[in-house]
Amino acid sequence: MAVTVDQAKLVLNEFASIFQNNLISKDLVTWNKFTGQMNDRNALEVVEQVTPDYTTSFTNSSVRDLTAGVQESVFGSERYKLDQVIGTDMGWGDFEKIRDIESARESQALRKAALRLATDIDAYVIGFAANMPNNWLGDGVSEVAKWDDIASGYTRLKEEGCEDGDLKAVLTYNDKQALGSEMVESNRTGNLEATNVYRDGWQGMVAGLPTHFTQQLPALTVGSRVATATSTTDYSSGDFDNDYKDVAISPAPGQYMTGLLNITGQAGSVTLVDGETFTIEGVFAYDNRAKKQLNHLQQFRVVGDYTAAGGSFTGVRYFPAVILSGPHQTVVNTNGGGSSFDGLAIQHKGGAGATLQPRFICDKSAVVCNTADLIMPASGTARRVNLTKVPMSVRMWQDSVFATGEHRIRFDVAIKCDVAADGRRRSVRING
Repeated sequence: MAVTVDQAKLVLNEFASIFQNNLISKDLVTWNKFTGQMNDRNALEVVEQVTPDYTTSFTNSSVRDLTAGVQESVFGSERYKLDQVIGTDMGWGDFEKIRDIESARESQALRKAALRLATDIDAYVIGFAANMPNNWLGDGVSEVAKWDDIASGYTRLKEEGCEDGDLKAVLTYNDKQALGSEMVESNRTGNLEATNVYRDGWQGMVAGLPTHFTQQLPALTVGSRVATATSTTDYSSGDFDNDYKDVAISPAPGQYMTGLLNITGQAGSVTLVDGETFTIEGVFAYDNRAKKQLNHLQQFRVVGDYTAAGGSFTGVRYFPAVILSGPHQTVVNTNGGGSSFDGLAIQHKGGAGATLQPRFICDKSAVVCNTADLIMPASGTARRVNLTKVPMSVRMWQDSVFATGEHRIRFDVAIKCDVAADGRRRSVRING
């Protein structure tokens, strides 16, 4: 029997309903839908502008002398790129069985396909957010077992200037057990759907933060570099300090306010991997709002993967770029009166090849998930439906292979996560 348009619409609408009601990450990050369509031959890209910032002067009995000129207005930018499609599929026989609303709701195949898509997108979004920040408290492995572990992460975010607007924590179920009575359960009275189709979302409060417990947090296997007493900065010539205007324009997605670093002291072709962090001897974090040095070393995040040549790394991209003055100052260098950056010891987080298990606290604005409508195909039958709880559309495509008689059904969404400008500082990884 031929599949009617009404049947296809019924299936797609029910799939979309199950999918969006199980997408927990819709409340974790910011979602943005492009107006253009995406196909297999274009990658949509937009640029986010970062407004200038300025220093403030204090003078006695007169205004500041501006003979030398006023401050320069430097606009920055971050790039977002959408070039990824995530999808699932199901058998034609299961599709044929769905004839009315009741059968659509009872279809286990449809439910499983929608749940799998939601679960895998959640894992992708959570994985991206978990490995995004430069700040990482704890040993990188241990459970979050105390109220203080969460509170320390919150304190670090406040030191970075993050507002309280929409902070959330993502932890593991082992953390939930370890926290015990220090967690306040959310009131889910009457939420009967949670026992059937809908997965639990934000399940409690720890240190005042809505908290999601999940098994979908990623592991990060760091590079083969030796962690301690080995790496040093290599700046016998050149200047490690950056002017903000030189790092304000992102050359590629996720590279706003990143700098380049030369590292020596390792042996052979050891590696650094994207997402791992390090500190530099005597280089402390700076609060450019309070205009003071903070009591911890600045933590830097490696952006990209690198392999050493003869034990030396050249041009390692890192965040945040070292800036020693101005409204965007990031560090205070206590070495050699603040002028020496050569031969400083670098401490990498995690031993060589170690597998770390980050948890994190994230402000919703730190990560942007970009979506777009997928182009309607030239063959087969396709429909598209817009979700109501997140700006995203799902495309269903039915097609057949003439040579074999095979019938195929697929559901696809276009989605790509990017870090917002300075979003890395509005998120923090935590462990015990």
